[in-house]
Amino acid sequence: MLRVVTLLGALFVISACTGVSRPQITQIASEPGPKEERISSLEVALADALIEIEKMKARTPSAGGDGLPAIPPNAETGRCYAKLLVPASYVDRVERRVVKEASERREMIPATLEWVDEKVLVSEASVRLVVVPATYKWLEERTQVLPSRSHQVLESAARYETVIEEVIESPEEWIWQPGRGEIEKIDEETGEIVHQQRVPARYRKIKKQVLVEPAKYRKVVEPAVYETVRKKVVDVAEHTIEERIPAKYKTVQVQRVVEPEREIVHQIAPVYKEYKYREKVSDAELGWRMLPCERDITKELVYSVQRALKQRGYDTGGVDGILGKYTLIAVHGFQKQQGLATGRLSSETLTSLGIKYD
Repeated sequence: MLRVVTLLGALFVISACTGVSRPQITQIASEPGPKEERISSLEVALADALIEIEKMKARTPSAGGDGLPAIPPNAETGRCYAKLLVPASYVDRVERRVVKEASERREMIPATLEWVDEKVLVSEASVRLVVVPATYKWLEERTQVLPSRSHQVLESAARYETVIEEVIESPEEWIWQPGRGEIEKIDEETGEIVHQQRVPARYRKIKKQVLVEPAKYRKVVEPAVYETVRKKVVDVAEHTIEERIPAKYKTVQVQRVVEPEREIVHQIAPVYKEYKYREKVSDAELGWRMLPCERDITKELVYSVQRALKQRGYDTGGVDGILGKYTLIAVHGFQKQQGLATGRLSSETLTSLGIKYD
């Protein structure tokens, strides 16, 4: 039983790169007996069952908040895995767009003409009105020069007399005076006793003229003034008479339309152009990727990576077999250019570089 527990403890050891190491099985004897073979077969079956349990756990999301399982699904024993940034994926598409819409061209075919002789009307028949001037005669007539008019003549002037009349200057009024009287009250402002006293009205005398006898007038009428004048008057008024004018013609050469003008419409097909563009299929996200374990990153492997990057124009800082700063920068640039997951030297990066490793 102790041996089974030891096997379970060493079955899944997660490395620094979150990889799964191979189970370490301690061999007791070089030539096991039947009992040991039975125990070994049970241990292998138990290990396979535990691997299936871990795979089922890996299919459930982790509590880290990135939506990834705690262990990569379908992880292989002895392989190393890590969460890398998988770039957004794009697809190249081709779209056909209209550069120039369909249109039409209109062509005008001119009319066909010919010259012919034709009698044309120069002026139509018409009626002309002739004005006959008026005739006059002389007449004598008595006309009024000045109309009759009348005016007033003063016979006696108006007579006036001067009289004296009293007019009121200020009316009678009652005022409040300090002291006591028949009508009294307390002054609200001073607190004194005041009484009401009568002030009589005041008058003044004025002189004015009054009409005693009005003026008298007499009406005088002047007769109208007439004179005899001689004037020219219309005997027969001005009038018009109709004078008929016949139509006039002449022969001229004119153009006749043999075939009328027509329009021909030519249809012009639309012009298309193909445009290539990249469409985003998925956003960048974290994902599990297989990568070489630390024990597998040998100098020979790094040499191969540096040589492959240098052949593709990336500066690794030299081919020295050390996975240093410049080599990692070159790997990152290659991954971005190829659309691979970035962050570590992954197995898919090695495959893209044409490097095979066990």
